[in-house]
Amino acid sequence: MIEGLYYPALPPLAPCEPLDPEEALACYLAHVVAENARLPLQGIRSASGLVSIPLEEVYVTLTATVRRTGRDHDEEAWIEEMARLAPGEAKRVGLDRLQSRESVQQVKVQVQKALQMHPRLVVLGDPGCGKTTLLRYIALTYARDLSSPPAGGTEGGLVKERLQLDERRLPVLLPLRDFARYLERECPDVGADGPKLLLDYLRLYFANQNLALPADFFEARLAAGEGVMLLDGVDEVASMPIRQRAARIIERFTLAYPDNRYVVTSRVVGYTGGARLGADYAVTTVRDFTDDDVARFARYWNRAVEIVLAGGATDYVLRTAEAEATKLIQAIQGNARVRELAVNPLLLTVIALVQRYRAQLPERRVELYEEAIEVLLVQWDAVKGLPATAVLQGLELDAGDRRSMLEPVALWMMEQRAREIELDDLRRRLAPPFQALLGDERRAGKAVDGFVQLINARSGLLTERGQGVYAFSHLTFQEHLAARAVADREDYLAYTLARMGDSWWREVVLLEAGYLSTQGKRRATELIRALMDAKEEPEPYYNLVLAAEALRDVGPARVEGDLSGEIQRRLREAFETPLRKGGDLPAQVQRRAAAAEALGRIESGGFGAQPAFWRLPHGEPVWVPVPAGEFWMGGGSGVHRLHLDTFWISRVPITNAQYRFFVEATGQAPPRHWENGRPPKGKESHPVVNVSWRDALAYCEWLSGATGKQITLPSEAEWEKAARGDRDRREYPWGDEWDATRCNNYELGLGDTTPVGIFPEGASPYGVLDLAGNVWEWTRSHFRKYPYDPGDGRENLEAGDDVHRVLRGGSFDDGARLVRAACRSWNYPFYRFGDDGFRVVVVSPVSLWALDPLGSGDSG
Repeated sequence: MIEGLYYPALPPLAPCEPLDPEEALACYLAHVVAENARLPLQGIRSASGLVSIPLEEVYVTLTATVRRTGRDHDEEAWIEEMARLAPGEAKRVGLDRLQSRESVQQVKVQVQKALQMHPRLVVLGDPGCGKTTLLRYIALTYARDLSSPPAGGTEGGLVKERLQLDERRLPVLLPLRDFARYLERECPDVGADGPKLLLDYLRLYFANQNLALPADFFEARLAAGEGVMLLDGVDEVASMPIRQRAARIIERFTLAYPDNRYVVTSRVVGYTGGARLGADYAVTTVRDFTDDDVARFARYWNRAVEIVLAGGATDYVLRTAEAEATKLIQAIQGNARVRELAVNPLLLTVIALVQRYRAQLPERRVELYEEAIEVLLVQWDAVKGLPATAVLQGLELDAGDRRSMLEPVALWMMEQRAREIELDDLRRRLAPPFQALLGDERRAGKAVDGFVQLINARSGLLTERGQGVYAFSHLTFQEHLAARAVADREDYLAYTLARMGDSWWREVVLLEAGYLSTQGKRRATELIRALMDAKEEPEPYYNLVLAAEALRDVGPARVEGDLSGEIQRRLREAFETPLRKGGDLPAQVQRRAAAAEALGRIESGGFGAQPAFWRLPHGEPVWVPVPAGEFWMGGGSGVHRLHLDTFWISRVPITNAQYRFFVEATGQAPPRHWENGRPPKGKESHPVVNVSWRDALAYCEWLSGATGKQITLPSEAEWEKAARGDRDRREYPWGDEWDATRCNNYELGLGDTTPVGIFPEGASPYGVLDLAGNVWEWTRSHFRKYPYDPGDGRENLEAGDDVHRVLRGGSFDDGARLVRAACRSWNYPFYRFGDDGFRVVVVSPVSLWALDPLGSGDSG
């Protein structure tokens, strides 16, 4: 799958002049199939010209994360069993946990399942994750289906087979950047922003593609609910005011034609604020490729390429394709950094291209793009047996020269917020360097024309998209070349800082940092430090997060000093800023979470940085001591005093990053929502979930062996003392008064876990964090009646799977009542849920070098 590439047009269809609606439909569907059936492969050429391969033969089904409301089979069984067996408080609290409202979970599904779940769907993802290719595949599938009569008189053929949707609809694929240009140039009147405006543009858009469709062609089908609208690239509408206008028009269009299916795509960073869609649109996020996806793509891609190059699928060709695919898979799996890049479809395509023509794969994104651009610029000449240097009006231009000529073009397009450039503008951007080199305006003009023809015909990097309109084959290549141009400016720091808060420029900034690091440490360090120190920022933590992401791209060995340590310290300090009550609490928490996730990527990314809540080499937690003495346990009529000896408890729940040490060391099966044995990207510092009580206990046994300490799950008494302290009967770790800003709970509406430790306002008297909300935490105790008696067998770890183990603390999906310090729930030790995690305790004398001093959250 090749995401978001602009493809040089296939031979245009003859203009359609249909005589009746059926002919119009056939003409339109033929157009959709012709536009989407094949993928030209930039960088792969035969002696006869451009190589293109069938989309359907290389398409790899995407997986995505969606928020699902409701209960799965396991939860229903859990409720039934709980109602039958649970004693007293367990029945009351446990049923309340699942029955007070429907459970909301983040679940992993294939994209077609998301389509089944949501007729109005926004698909978000990183650059190159497969969003555009997904829409092309959907359009092609519906068009092929509608072109054929229903099999056996029933609806659904290819659509049912591929997408599991029993329907036949007219596909309408529209790049939103084109609609945005129409709004900006032709429709400045915001008062006209209604559904008719988008409908009128559809007629114009397809008329410009030589389709003479009846005036009511789209409206009649949309009014009947027979369409599937595929709207691509909210983020590629570069102007935020126009992006917001487009979003409002899409909403109104959706409400005016409610019975159709809608799929809208965007990069994550471009889908913010007023650009978000209401009108009951659900949001799904594309997940990274799994190892199986990577291998499947490698085989599909190499098979298609070899067949096209050889002109047929002989046994020899198929064996060659399999050998090339195996070589590619081994190269990816043998290099951890390349493997990390290969989970992105665009980067995987680039890796496949570079692997084909280079002996060694680079390990960083910026270096991979450098190699790919060089391959694109020289491979045609190699196939033709031509020299790598082109001669234009006596000027010899090698691949580096050609790239340098394109850099100011890319930068100008970024400045114009454009994805296309008209031929006259392209000539004007290219003219100055040629005039400087040739000293003759006439010869320079001829050289420019020759250069445009050369790049269009030979590289596939900048291609003619329509008559006199050119575009880079992917926005990422435009961003990369623009980043190089910015880096070569004397005022690169001021230029970058002026644009760093604009989502349109975010990738340019990151790629610029990566490129600067290839030139030496000093300038990359200066840029990242300038990002950190910038006084203006569009939202809290934005600058620090951007600096952290830039450092992640650059790598610790390519900057001066302890830059990662400084970013860590500043991010941690930022978490101490209290949330503003009365403001947009979810937005504040999400920004704080984004900062913590950036911190987590540094801490778990091999940067040598010391994490705040755990220690290398095994991920051992930072411990907080809880001194011996009595405390109040329980609530209501069950409250009683209990004495406990001194113990040490982990300051936060065990994170995904820590649990990964265990998985990799032992071969333990990872949680079901992980991919390739790794936690979801960006969630390294979130608490691990989907772990059973037995999984948690196995982790304790492993960590005990690795550290020489006696580590186990806390008893529910130890957990409650760590939460309440020893002085009062407080309801919550912070006191008696409920405050939704002090923990991740249902009232914040986040619907998911957050990074550990981002609610310092919710600390217990001992400085332990996250004891309310975020995730329910397993304890080692059986669920039994109070008063608590540790000698009655409730701490028996050898009991069978029919014993109910206590969970404490509530989760992101629970309200004030269930996150109380005294609240108890339970589950069977083999059950796994998306809101259940754990923390651990040390219960025997240990060397105190690794432990925190009493009441401190800092490492000792």
